[in-house]
Amino acid sequence: MTRRAALALLLWGCGSVGGSSGGGVEVVRLAHRARGPEVSVAESLLDRYRNLNPGLQVAQLAAATNAGYRERLFKSLSTGTPPDAFLLDHGDVPAAIERGWLLDLAPYLSRAGVDQEAFNPAVLAIFRRGSALYALPRGYSPVVVAYNKDLFDRAGLPYPTDDWTWDDFLRVARLLTRDNDGDGEIDQWGTSFERGVAAWLPWLWSGGGDVLCADGRRARGCLDSPTTIAALRWYTGWVTTERVAPPPTGRPSWSGTDLGAFANGGIAMVTVVHGAIPSSRPPIAARGLRVGFVELPHRAGFAPATALYASGYAVPRVTLRRRLAIELAASLADSLAAATRGDAGLELPAVTAAAVALVAQDTSGREAAFLRAAAHGRVPWSARVERWPELEAVLPDLMDRVLGGGRPEAAARDMARRLDRLLGAVR
Repeated sequence: MTRRAALALLLWGCGSVGGSSGGGVEVVRLAHRARGPEVSVAESLLDRYRNLNPGLQVAQLAAATNAGYRERLFKSLSTGTPPDAFLLDHGDVPAAIERGWLLDLAPYLSRAGVDQEAFNPAVLAIFRRGSALYALPRGYSPVVVAYNKDLFDRAGLPYPTDDWTWDDFLRVARLLTRDNDGDGEIDQWGTSFERGVAAWLPWLWSGGGDVLCADGRRARGCLDSPTTIAALRWYTGWVTTERVAPPPTGRPSWSGTDLGAFANGGIAMVTVVHGAIPSSRPPIAARGLRVGFVELPHRAGFAPATALYASGYAVPRVTLRRRLAIELAASLADSLAAATRGDAGLELPAVTAAAVALVAQDTSGREAAFLRAAAHGRVPWSARVERWPELEAVLPDLMDRVLGGGRPEAAARDMARRLDRLLGAVR
């Protein structure tokens, strides 16, 4: 990272970076996250923008953690001191739109040389409300299953394919759950159970269930429906009846990138996002881990489904450097930027042509698995419902109650009422 960028990173936590430098040079402020390999990629993309705009400086504002970034971003937006452009996560879209913080980019796109048709339409929908578009998608990931090829080979099992069903998944998970040393304790689990809602909600979808009804305004009639209850019973059954997954411990957090025991051969299949690809590189290099990726299995009679988690570049509704900010956002989300980030393995490009090109050059087949899964992707509730963080905070209680021996029907009924109270659907 350049000295100029490093200075800006510090200044966001200590004060503000003005609209011009001491020498009168225009400064555009960009807030985003860049850690590890993302740092060099971000710098190369910003250098391209600077070269196209001689005399213009870009000050990068960041925070050490995702929570810290969100806190500072929301504070700057609410106090009227926002950056000129910033990275917006899917889960922050509803609140930012409802509070009137975001500029509708649609009227400015043609002048900025942006073709909306170039983006994956399902990803674009995360940031769209009607004809308005509030961010340009940067990259995204569907939720998929990662599997250890070596464990499949040792068990004499074929690798899973995208058309597999829940029955196929359970059959394989049973065969891959083993007591390898005969001491009466499981040494190798077929899969892992996740309490984090972002992980298990796509599994409910793949069985025809859901936690909210289509309009996102109520849970009763959907979370407590027979279809969702059946999906809930099946998912928790990994731990309670089938015993193909160890009981969950700790907080219900899930990043989709932490491979944990999977990287050591202790778990055969895990639920992940695209970030698992760079996360798998160290164990691949150190231990020769062989990883495959495949779509989530679906319940027979129901269509495959998964969630799409994405981020994009947005511009605040009030900024003195609107044109420059829009041009910067467009530059960081264009096909070249998408291809650069895709080649670095950071995410699946939101620009369709860049994603297709990435798949074509990837001989491992990993990128292709994610792109195929994306065809069945849905906009997550976190990108649609402003009060979703409140719902997400209590939904793990649903899983805990069933894991603790509660009846899925009663647990789902009570949770549906609880969610409706939070949503204001009941008093």
